[in-house]
Amino acid sequence: MASNNEIIMNLDNQYLIDINKKILKRHEKIKKVKVYIETTKNIELVIPKVNSVGNSGNRKDDLIEKAACVMAVIPWAQTFFDGNRRTGIIAASKFLYDNGYELQIDPDDENLELRGMLSEIKKQHKTLNQNLKPKHYETDVFLYFKKNQTIMSPKDKKITDELIEKYSKLLDDLATDD
Repeated sequence: MASNNEIIMNLDNQYLIDINKKILKRHEKIKKVKVYIETTKNIELVIPKVNSVGNSGNRKDDLIEKAACVMAVIPWAQTFFDGNRRTGIIAASKFLYDNGYELQIDPDDENLELRGMLSEIKKQHKTLNQNLKPKHYETDVFLYFKKNQTIMSPKDKKITDELIEKYSKLLDDLATDD
């Protein structure tokens, strides 16, 4: 059993693949468009990168740093053919949920700052040297979380499908930018 200070890491490659598939199948059903569910070799970069950050011993800061890394590294690495930013949001939400927190993004809000950061990560991926680390993107997302106090203790538990539904407006908006 994990202690109260221990960080629970239930994310793995298969979970990320399953989330991406659910998100894209949802998009296909709602928008009546063909989706391409495909994973790139860059999926191998995600979990080691997340495990390499957030090890300061300050649990809340470490959780925020790891969640920010999840949200930033998936679109930066272009882990999937489509839906990287959406997958990053749901994976970060699930990670926080597993650790007793909830990502508080108002589903009715435009979330322009977060959307802008995630779009910039996607654009910069094409021009970045793959050996370059996406650290400054993680820092931007980390600072956004801290500034906007988007990490809160959950009032009630959420599961992955509920998270996808909860953030559906943001996910749909991001899909139009893909």
